[in-house]
Parts: sequence; structure tokens; C-alpha cells
Amino acid sequence: MNPLGSFHVFSRLLIWVLLLLVHPVFSGIAATGTVGVQAKSGFKAMDFGYNAALYYKFDDQVLLGAQSGQGVAGNASAIPILAAAYVRLPIGRTVVPVVTGGVGYVFSSASSTLLWRAGGAFDIRNGRHSSILIGSEYEGRENGGGGIVLRGGLLLEI
Repeated sequence: MNPLGSFHVFSRLLIWVLLLLVHPVFSGIAATGTVGVQAKSGFKAMDFGYNAALYYKFDDQVLLGAQSGQGVAGNASAIPILAAAYVRLPIGRTVVPVVTGGVGYVFSSASSTLLWRAGGAFDIRNGRHSSILIGSEYEGRENGGGGIVLRGGLLLEI
């Protein structure tokens, strides 16, 4: 691979991102950090896990981004990397219901496989730019395994 070609692609991407940040319709970014537990179906093999996500805000309701952390149902040392969606429902002002989901890949010493998550949360607004999150998701894998994820954390909007 030509290193100069890679630099050219990287510089174009960097310029595009910088232009997006100063564009007048740029809605901002948001970051989340959550901790909690995950367990296989039937609440077997319960383990601790955490994740962090960075989202692009299309508006105050729809956020799309990337999520990663450590821990999936049945394997506390696995590392998931997902494309994630966070959609606030237009109900409520201080406590807002949220639909969450993501699809990606989980890397593990036991087996690496496709991973998807779907669930919901409550976004408890602390003001204009921060929230407390409490939620759960169902987690499924390509090989048929799955489980429940229960997490709480913070959302910060920039």
C-alpha cells in the first residue's frame, strides 16, 4: 500500500470532518458512558461490563454513532464494536423514553462473531446538555447465543 495514498485519503477525511463541524446545520455530538451487568438468557453467567459511545446528533432526538467497551452476555472479557443508534421518543420532558440498537462484531478469545443489540432506556434530563441513563437491551449473536444487558450511565451533549 502506498503511504502517500493513505495520507491523501486521511487528509480528505479530516477536511470533511472539520467542514462538518463548522457547517451551520451541524447539530453537535454526544458521548455516553455506561456500566452494568449482562447475563445469558435465564440470568445465567452474570458478569460486569461497561461501554462508551460517541454519537453524531442529527437533531435532539436522533443520534447515530459508534459504541465499544468490554463485556457481552456470557463473556466478560469480550470486546464489542458496534454501529449504534439512540432515538429519543417524543414523549415527556424530564424523563424521556429512548429506543436503542446496534449491530457490529464482538472480539473474544473464545469466538468472534456478529453481534446485535436492541432495547430501550430512560433518558433522565439533568439540563440541556446532560442526562442520566437507565436501560436494558437484548443482545443476540450470529451463533445463536444471546442475553440481557442492564446498564446505567451518563450522556453528555456538546
